[in-house]
Amino acid sequence: MELAIFGAAPMFAKPQPVGFPLVEPDTERRFHRLVDEVFRRNYLTNDGPLVRLLEEEVASRHGCAHAVFMANATLAQLILMKALGLESGSAVVGANTFVSTAHVCEWSGLTPVFADLEPETLNLDPREIVRLAGPDAKAVIPTHVFGVMADLPEIIRLARERGLQVVVDAAHAFDCDRAGVRAGGFGVPEFISFHATKFFSTFEGGAVLTDDDALARAMRDLRNFGFAGEDDVRSLGINAKGSEISAAFGIASLPALAERRERLRGIYGRYNRELAGIPGLRTHRLDRHGGNNHRYYAVFVDPGFGASRDAVVEALRRENVLARRYFYPGCHRMRHYRGRDRYRGVRLPATDKALGSIIALPTWFNGIDWRDGVSGVSRLLKTIHERGAEVERHYRGKAD
Repeated sequence: MELAIFGAAPMFAKPQPVGFPLVEPDTERRFHRLVDEVFRRNYLTNDGPLVRLLEEEVASRHGCAHAVFMANATLAQLILMKALGLESGSAVVGANTFVSTAHVCEWSGLTPVFADLEPETLNLDPREIVRLAGPDAKAVIPTHVFGVMADLPEIIRLARERGLQVVVDAAHAFDCDRAGVRAGGFGVPEFISFHATKFFSTFEGGAVLTDDDALARAMRDLRNFGFAGEDDVRSLGINAKGSEISAAFGIASLPALAERRERLRGIYGRYNRELAGIPGLRTHRLDRHGGNNHRYYAVFVDPGFGASRDAVVEALRRENVLARRYFYPGCHRMRHYRGRDRYRGVRLPATDKALGSIIALPTWFNGIDWRDGVSGVSRLLKTIHERGAEVERHYRGKAD
């Protein structure tokens, strides 16, 4: 089998991104019916009936009292931090997360202190709380990476010993659980993403999951400019409301989630079978400690593979497989942070090792059957391994 980096035609005629939106025909039809209802009511935003219904459905699904819907997950985190009064000091943040998690800390007035990960799960190592929480620490912010739940019981225990608020980045964790407890069910607030590429989407959107009635009320005021009534502005709020159209897409998607999850589980299993036995290629297990929505599939390229991780990514992209170095290079190495004095001495060896070898592969395919997609990507990885030295020389030559 010839490879595109050596002049062959790409295996895939269309780009196959990691984050391809998940939309089934029945979901689209339900969405159009709901949008017709939105226009008949002429109620487009401002805490409409579909927003309230979506909040009820998501909260029920996650076993918590409230799901406060926002325009996106970044605003959801920002509103949550404001409602909790986290406006100064520092926060221990897992460096293996999307950079917005750290950015929102700074927008809120907190300094992110980046923590190393557990190699097995890729989540924040709870021991880092002991190492990094200084006198000015106010919070710890773990992430459920790829929907693999962080060790929240231990994180919560350590945080409470130190008087820290736990705020959880559950962006990937819709319908995921740890020992049967879903995101939002651990007694601490968790913000979740409904972005277009997530397992569950409202085009753009997010929510905070919580059992705290007062916190939910405060966030609903804050997302609406601080209004607690028609003429009663009680707090410094902002516009973070989600629209009826976004809520309609979420509601239309709910009936498809069981079948969607099974299809993704099938893709995960097929990748595992077809990639098994390739030297130097390890799979990141998603079933550690609980249930997963299987939205992501990641592998690690170790030295025995025969080509470097970046050479593999380049070879796959030439085949229209838009593989990603997920969360690379880590928040602590993003230019915004790494050039500042307080971050120059940060050493997170487990994070650097994991993010130097990880590749996320497509789990939903553009214009082809998923079985053909998985088999095609797997054949490419086998061939890249077999021709590893040539692939690496080509990559190095191009880089030079």
